[in-house]
Amino acid sequence: MTFPQTLALRSAIGGLVIWIFLLFVTTADLASTELIHKIVLFGVLAVVPLGLSIVAPSDRNAGFSFYKLAVVMQPIAALLTVISFFFEKGLPAAALSASWLIVNIIIALYGLTRLISRGGIYPLAESSIDAGLLYLPIAGVWLVIYRLGIQPFGFGEMIILLTAAHFHFAGFAAPIIAGMNGRVLAPSNYPQHVFAFAIFGIVAAMPLVAAGITFTPLLGLIGTLLLSVGLLLLAVLTIGWVRPAIRQSGAQALLIIAALSSCSAMVLASLYAYSIATQTLILTIPMMAKTHGILNAFGFVTCSLFVWSRIAPKELMTDKETQIV
Repeated sequence: MTFPQTLALRSAIGGLVIWIFLLFVTTADLASTELIHKIVLFGVLAVVPLGLSIVAPSDRNAGFSFYKLAVVMQPIAALLTVISFFFEKGLPAAALSASWLIVNIIIALYGLTRLISRGGIYPLAESSIDAGLLYLPIAGVWLVIYRLGIQPFGFGEMIILLTAAHFHFAGFAAPIIAGMNGRVLAPSNYPQHVFAFAIFGIVAAMPLVAAGITFTPLLGLIGTLLLSVGLLLLAVLTIGWVRPAIRQSGAQALLIIAALSSCSAMVLASLYAYSIATQTLILTIPMMAKTHGILNAFGFVTCSLFVWSRIAPKELMTDKETQIV
């Protein structure tokens, strides 16, 4: 394990400790947003560095400088972002959280370098990881907008905050998790078309969800359904093909929990998207935060990333050999 990779893992552990402490304090905004704040800060403090720890370059040529810079800057930017939540919305809070956007952009440059260095979208597992890295700045942009306190396009502050949360977990973490599963699947006899559609659904859903927020709820519903299908197929592959390839029973159990959590979370997300598109009250935003948000953040993302931080398949840059330890 390289120094930056070790640093990213230690940052995730330290971030988790800080986040646990934050559970006992309240931020500067409304009580109705407190739970979502905690979920977003969990993404900033723990999910992003944990994700970085499992996607380190296999050599010093494939974006190593961007990766190293992002890993070194991430803890500082994360702490500044946490501090921004204890200021009232405005320029000071936005300036503090802008440090997180800068780190997000560096991470995206690392993803772009990875993609260019391969000269194509194959292996799909690696392109899925690239997509997660490239989507992260969207989370940073909306987080800065939220801390600035403005509401572009007439969006309410709750929608802006939820968009920032969405792109930390569904935008950044989900494609990386799909890619890590794909690394394990690569040398085995598995339904390749199912995996390809799962990756398509997970990656292509993000701009549709964003378009749904900006233009029409119908696009958001289509994007949510596409993401749901992609994650459902990934769950089937995880339980049916990935899990048996791993020796540790504890890791197998966590992958099952992650797969079932993602399916449950996406059923709720689909119901919510349907309610918005049809203007039918089914689930409220606070209820979504308590159910979908927790299932997705802690059941799916955290369990999956923890497994892959302990069991790291070799990067499939030149061959299809995978090592499970």
